[in-house]
Amino acid sequence: MDNRKHYLAAISAFIIWGFFSIPLRALKDYSAGEILYFRILFSTLILLVIIFGFKRKDIRKDLTFFRSFTAEKKRNVILLTLVGGVLLTVNWLTFIYIVNHINIKTASFSYLICPVITAVLGYVLIQEKMSSLQWIAVALCTLSCVVMGLNSALELGYSFLTAATYALYLISQRKNQGFDRIIVLGIQVLFSFIILNLFYNQLIHAIPTSFMFYGLITGIAILFTVLPLFLNLFALNRINSATIGILMYVNPLINFSVAFIVFGETVNAIQLTGYFLIVVALVIFNYPAMRFVMGNR
Repeated sequence: MDNRKHYLAAISAFIIWGFFSIPLRALKDYSAGEILYFRILFSTLILLVIIFGFKRKDIRKDLTFFRSFTAEKKRNVILLTLVGGVLLTVNWLTFIYIVNHINIKTASFSYLICPVITAVLGYVLIQEKMSSLQWIAVALCTLSCVVMGLNSALELGYSFLTAATYALYLISQRKNQGFDRIIVLGIQVLFSFIILNLFYNQLIHAIPTSFMFYGLITGIAILFTVLPLFLNLFALNRINSATIGILMYVNPLINFSVAFIVFGETVNAIQLTGYFLIVVALVIFNYPAMRFVMGNR
């Protein structure tokens, strides 16, 4: 089957996310909780309009499909969908906080290690295969994390949390197949909004009044939330988790470029060592796939 459109969807999603730090930095004066709350609110409204305006037939189809399951299968589908919403919430909150209150390099490192974490979790949770070379790459990735931890254990912790939550999200949605992706995403974002309202007083210190804030949030909701998430979920219909992990490198490469070129961030010797190790790990990790591609030209 021709999977070109699924590869294009995945690459497009990661290109879009690569530039996400730019509008986020424009909202640096606001807390991560405020940005996340209104991002989720606007995304929920957009998705509800799309679903109930254009997806009514798909709703009925999905309900019929869901009713055909056993009770255990229904519980699993509900659990995977809601867990996906929780993972997205944690991932988005940590990413926003890292970009605006730590640095973009740390956010970028999250998505450098995320593909390896995704592949390992794919091996553990859904029995996706890994080669001996890939396990060597995992060891090098671990060493890279140790080196980065010597520079800042806190930054490494945030990077790992961001990477792990997104990797788990990819794996969970890989197992949750057969439903319209926009509808699933709508349920997850709505569930995320419900969760955030339980912590409203901790997240919102004062309701923003700036027109610029709501303009940027609207753009973030459409261009950096709903669109790339749909593209990513669409790609998962035909591409396995490890391949999505490989394509994910587009995101941190653009993110690093934005960090250095747009925002003038710098790196020290320890960080350079850590980045060098992870690059070597990624080359080794992807060597079989790269050899396959080169051999089929």
